[in-house]
Amino acid sequence: MDEHSNPARHDEHSLALARRFLGIFSVMVLLVALVVSTVNLVAYRYMLRDANQDIVQLLAGWGRMYKPILYDEIRPNVAVFGASWARDGFDPIETSRLIGRKLFNHAVSGGTAYETRRFGDAALDNPELEAAIINLDTFYRSELVARTRYGFDESILDVDPDGNPNSWVGLRRAYSLALTGWAAGANLKLISTIRARDGGAARPDYLRAYEQADHTRRSSVKLAGERIFPEPGSVPRQPGADSPDQFQILEPTELEMMIDRFCDGGIDIYAYFTPSHVRQQSCDPNAGEELAALELLRSKQSSCSAKISYFDFAYPNAVTLEGVLTPVTSSKYYRPDGHPRPTAGLLMVARMFERDFPPDTHAMLQQDFGVDLMSHPDAEGWLRERAARCEGDWGENGFQAYRDALTKP
Repeated sequence: MDEHSNPARHDEHSLALARRFLGIFSVMVLLVALVVSTVNLVAYRYMLRDANQDIVQLLAGWGRMYKPILYDEIRPNVAVFGASWARDGFDPIETSRLIGRKLFNHAVSGGTAYETRRFGDAALDNPELEAAIINLDTFYRSELVARTRYGFDESILDVDPDGNPNSWVGLRRAYSLALTGWAAGANLKLISTIRARDGGAARPDYLRAYEQADHTRRSSVKLAGERIFPEPGSVPRQPGADSPDQFQILEPTELEMMIDRFCDGGIDIYAYFTPSHVRQQSCDPNAGEELAALELLRSKQSSCSAKISYFDFAYPNAVTLEGVLTPVTSSKYYRPDGHPRPTAGLLMVARMFERDFPPDTHAMLQQDFGVDLMSHPDAEGWLRERAARCEGDWGENGFQAYRDALTKP
């Protein structure tokens, strides 16, 4: 009697084959998981090396996952928080060297107000943290936007939204580092970038943060001598704005909560607006966003146990007018997408932390590139005067005086 005429025996044979298949499949899955986790964890050790921090912290795409974990390992003295404008603007190695303190760039691509604040929450358990650089552009927007919490994985943060310790955070981090697909993608990108650097590639070729805009292309910026701002009295609107001078704070309570928690922790705050190129700025001669930020920060300083500093770099100056007042081919301060390069970040931290500017910095830029508005005797007047530069011909002689100063040796 064969197995076809004996259903019971046929079922036993099928069950045995199924068990064998499941056993082989399980072994294969475990082997693949072992290989993947080993590769990922070995790559993670590369992430912790000081010499690789510019690559690790400036790469786009995986910061939401890696940066909270790396931050706890590195324990910096200064941390940067914000979206990609901040991520591209501060090279952790070069900036640390300039200010004499270990800096960690915690900014991420498309960072929202909520997740920026949550990264700040999780950063407070670092006893080495002395100062936080907060990108205000991440919280202020000219367009109307929905107030929403984007779906990043908060289980890898040390604390929950209410400030309580996160349960099982160690296991969640271990799983994320070892077995997730995005970890494999991040590590492949990391390794290929390190290999490019070690192979002698130029920095702009392996790090996007260092790519340079071509100011001779009309699509990116108008050339010297062309009108870059509208006629007097005409103010361009950002997409989505209902009126020329309207702006809205995206989740204002998130900014306030972030400031309050850093103040309570005795962490100095350096808040700033990005020096966006004039071709990418909204022309607001009333300085609405900047004045609103000044009012908010002043209201917090009286109860803050640390120092709050506030810098506006967004007005027309030698950085934001690059390629407009004098011909420039390869931008020193901007990427092709308009993000500030780390060279602009060095200027900002030099001003913030009262350090010497890089040796090749033009005297005109050193003279007119932001001030600490929290200690300025006429901060409102300073903001309004700078904002008024975006109207018309800037008092007829403003642009020409700036051009003449920049062309001097």
